[in-house]
Amino acid sequence: MKKNLLANSILVALAFSAGSAAAMSTDFSMHGYVKSGVLMTKDGTRGKALAPLTYGKWRLGNEQNTKIELLPTITMTTDDGVIARVRANITHETDCTADWNCMGENGTQWREGYVELENLSFAPGSVFWAGRRYSSSNASNHQYDWEYIQYNGTGGGVDKVDLGFARLDVGLYAFSPDNAGDEAWVPEDGTKIGYSEDYSLNVWLKDIAGAGLDLQVTAHTMEKAGWRPEQAESGLGFTGVYNFDGFYNLANGYSRAVFQYGQGLAAGDSLGKNGWGYANSKGTKSWRFVLDGMASFGAWDVSTFAFYQDDSDYAPWQNAAKGEGEDRSLWAVGVRPYHQISNNFAMQYELGYEYLDTESSDTSGGMVKATIAPTLTFSQGFWGRPQIRFFATYAKWDKEINGRLDESYSRDGNTDTLNFGVQGEVWF
Repeated sequence: MKKNLLANSILVALAFSAGSAAAMSTDFSMHGYVKSGVLMTKDGTRGKALAPLTYGKWRLGNEQNTKIELLPTITMTTDDGVIARVRANITHETDCTADWNCMGENGTQWREGYVELENLSFAPGSVFWAGRRYSSSNASNHQYDWEYIQYNGTGGGVDKVDLGFARLDVGLYAFSPDNAGDEAWVPEDGTKIGYSEDYSLNVWLKDIAGAGLDLQVTAHTMEKAGWRPEQAESGLGFTGVYNFDGFYNLANGYSRAVFQYGQGLAAGDSLGKNGWGYANSKGTKSWRFVLDGMASFGAWDVSTFAFYQDDSDYAPWQNAAKGEGEDRSLWAVGVRPYHQISNNFAMQYELGYEYLDTESSDTSGGMVKATIAPTLTFSQGFWGRPQIRFFATYAKWDKEINGRLDESYSRDGNTDTLNFGVQGEVWF
């Protein structure tokens, strides 16, 4: 009731304030995402997600959290075609794991709030923006539940600038993932005013020469904080994306190959992202290769995902005595076939493997996970939502990576588990 009253009040105020301006139309829309369910172990206790690499996870039959995301948007259009959009992102999640979603325990957060202006008279087709926003260039894999390109923050920029040979996106983002308070980010140089934060300039060239090739460069800068005097003060990151025709030119669907490189603030956990390299050293370097695609064969859709990442001087803060981080490699490969059996029933299957190899012998090993999920569907196809899934998941891992999993799985020396549950998921 209160939310409807607020939305209507905003629309009325906008319409009234525009009465003396150019004629325009105003529209309000609401999009969103909801997932929720229960994950139980073979002992009947509540289970948590199995995610040994921490970046993502093979999500089918492997999610215990509730997430609700609402995206109210007001769109205003003048008679001469200028478009203004005002959008917010209201999110609740039971797991506090992502960027700004940690300001209140299990609370509701405002993760976006920004304004866009499109088709201005001097820049037709371009989209200017300012505020707190997810980058329009973010890329994720649903099967592995991971954004391997994720630039978020508060700033401004312009998208879809036509250069003739390519489209240009440019954005400046300010971002800090820490919520301990401003005192944690006092610059090492006490004479400087303000607080340390990662500023990143993100430049994309998209669909270069119509060949399906995108190139990105990101430059980072951040003042040294007093608590981490050895940290990098800058970083440089590169991303190249090649979009194939269909599924690697072999079948219907989509696919892309992605190569990423970063150093300093752009490496380690901040590879392909911003704000998460605040404790990296100048010598921290990373590279990653990703294959992301889906093939469609009539009633069958087959999602595939794989990545390999190599880091040097990773997590230097974990070994203060040595003064440098460790070298490590990590990779994952998986497949999820989806079979639409009837209008409202499908079978989903998932098989995935993840592996981590570090200088420390006690954190080198892998995990295999397999899931079967009878699914009730509202509409057909892999992306059709809402879905209600009943699932059974089996996972087995090497004992060397016990410390990478929730201790509830390994406290009795176990190296495998059989989990069950039900989950609902919808986006609209």
